[in-house]
Amino acid sequence: MHHIKHWVDGGATDLNNGVLPCQHHHTVIHTQRWTVRMGPDGHPEYLPPAWSDPYQNAIRPNDHTVIRR
Repeated sequence: MHHIKHWVDGGATDLNNGVLPCQHHHTVIHTQRWTVRMGPDGHPEYLPPAWSDPYQNAIRPNDHTVIRR
């Protein structure tokens, strides 16, 4: 589970603060500095690092454009 607010920073380990990426994409989130947040409708949004997208436009998993291997 990926904590949206990291556990070490006081984030809860519950469904309201987590997403379930596969192991590969969880590693990419941490090593390439992606940000995960909940959108206004309660679905996760992934924000690429500034070096990849200077505007850091949110990507939703159903966009079929989220981090590719």
